Amino acid sequence: MSNTHLSQDERYQIQHFHGGGFSAREIGAELKRAATTISRELRRNSSEAAKYYARAAQRQGAKRRRAASAQPRIGPEQWATVEARLTVEQWSPAQIASEVSISHERIYQHIAVDRQRGGKLWLHLRCRKQRRRRHRCGTPRQRQRLHGRRIAERPAIVESRKRVGDWEGDTIVGKGLARVVTLVDRKSGLLRMRLVPNGEADTVMRAIVHALHPLRARVHTLTWDNGSEFAEHALVDIALVAKSYFAEPYSSWQRGTNENTNGLIRQYLPKGCDLSVYSDADIQAIEDKINQRPRKRLDFRTPQYVFDASFNRGALRS
Repeated sequence: MSNTHLSQDERYQIQHFHGGGFSAREIGAELKRAATTISRELRRNSSEAAKYYARAAQRQGAKRRRAASAQPRIGPEQWATVEARLTVEQWSPAQIASEVSISHERIYQHIAVDRQRGGKLWLHLRCRKQRRRRHRCGTPRQRQRLHGRRIAERPAIVESRKRVGDWEGDTIVGKGLARVVTLVDRKSGLLRMRLVPNGEADTVMRAIVHALHPLRARVHTLTWDNGSEFAEHALVDIALVAKSYFAEPYSSWQRGTNENTNGLIRQYLPKGCDLSVYSDADIQAIEDKINQRPRKRLDFRTPQYVFDASFNRGALRS
């Protein structure tokens, strides 16, 4: 089948067949064109009333080609920057586009062409995994809520994300006993990670305090799930002069900031891996990469920048 642009004659034939009720597949067969080509042509150039007019479509096609030819040529240095951000920093195309003058659609096209040529850039795209179904009804498994403040008791400002210093915490589990404690600021998305040899409450408590004590003036609240590893939350509150709150059992969406960040971490620490083979330096390197990665919800600023900027404006708690 032809890969050239549709001609004006072909567009008149499309108008004729489309008006006669032919499907895109049937029109494609008549014109020896791919059905997807016909579908795209009809989608792009049909009127609001789903009418297709060949003359109008020809004008629109010519206009798009002129606009495409007017785009500045992207040089090898720019593509080298794009590929470095993708493969080394693990940025997404949207995050890369926020830094370079190339649209994320163009970056995806570049990756697709590279794959067709046998390249491996596509392997660095973060795949969206199927979300777990949220069971809000019924109790197939019973998990006791730890004694402490309920999440409903948190101050309204925590939900609003208007200040830094409201943290969510969790642990990432792998093969064996080792775990990684993760702590995320709700407003900025700033991440703190600590590798621990086991999930004992005392071990986890010490890791939390070690991670946040240097930032204790920027710690107002802490929100946990109901895992037994957080049983020493009262000692954490004393050490950090903060207040802990607990999500409802099996309600991970109530700590969405932390859950989403854990998903980013899984790019480096896949499920089922042996966490004990990683060093503190390895974990720190992952933390640094995520904190320096621009986020769409932060207008493509980095978590580190947003966290620091909040206190440069005099928001530091006395």
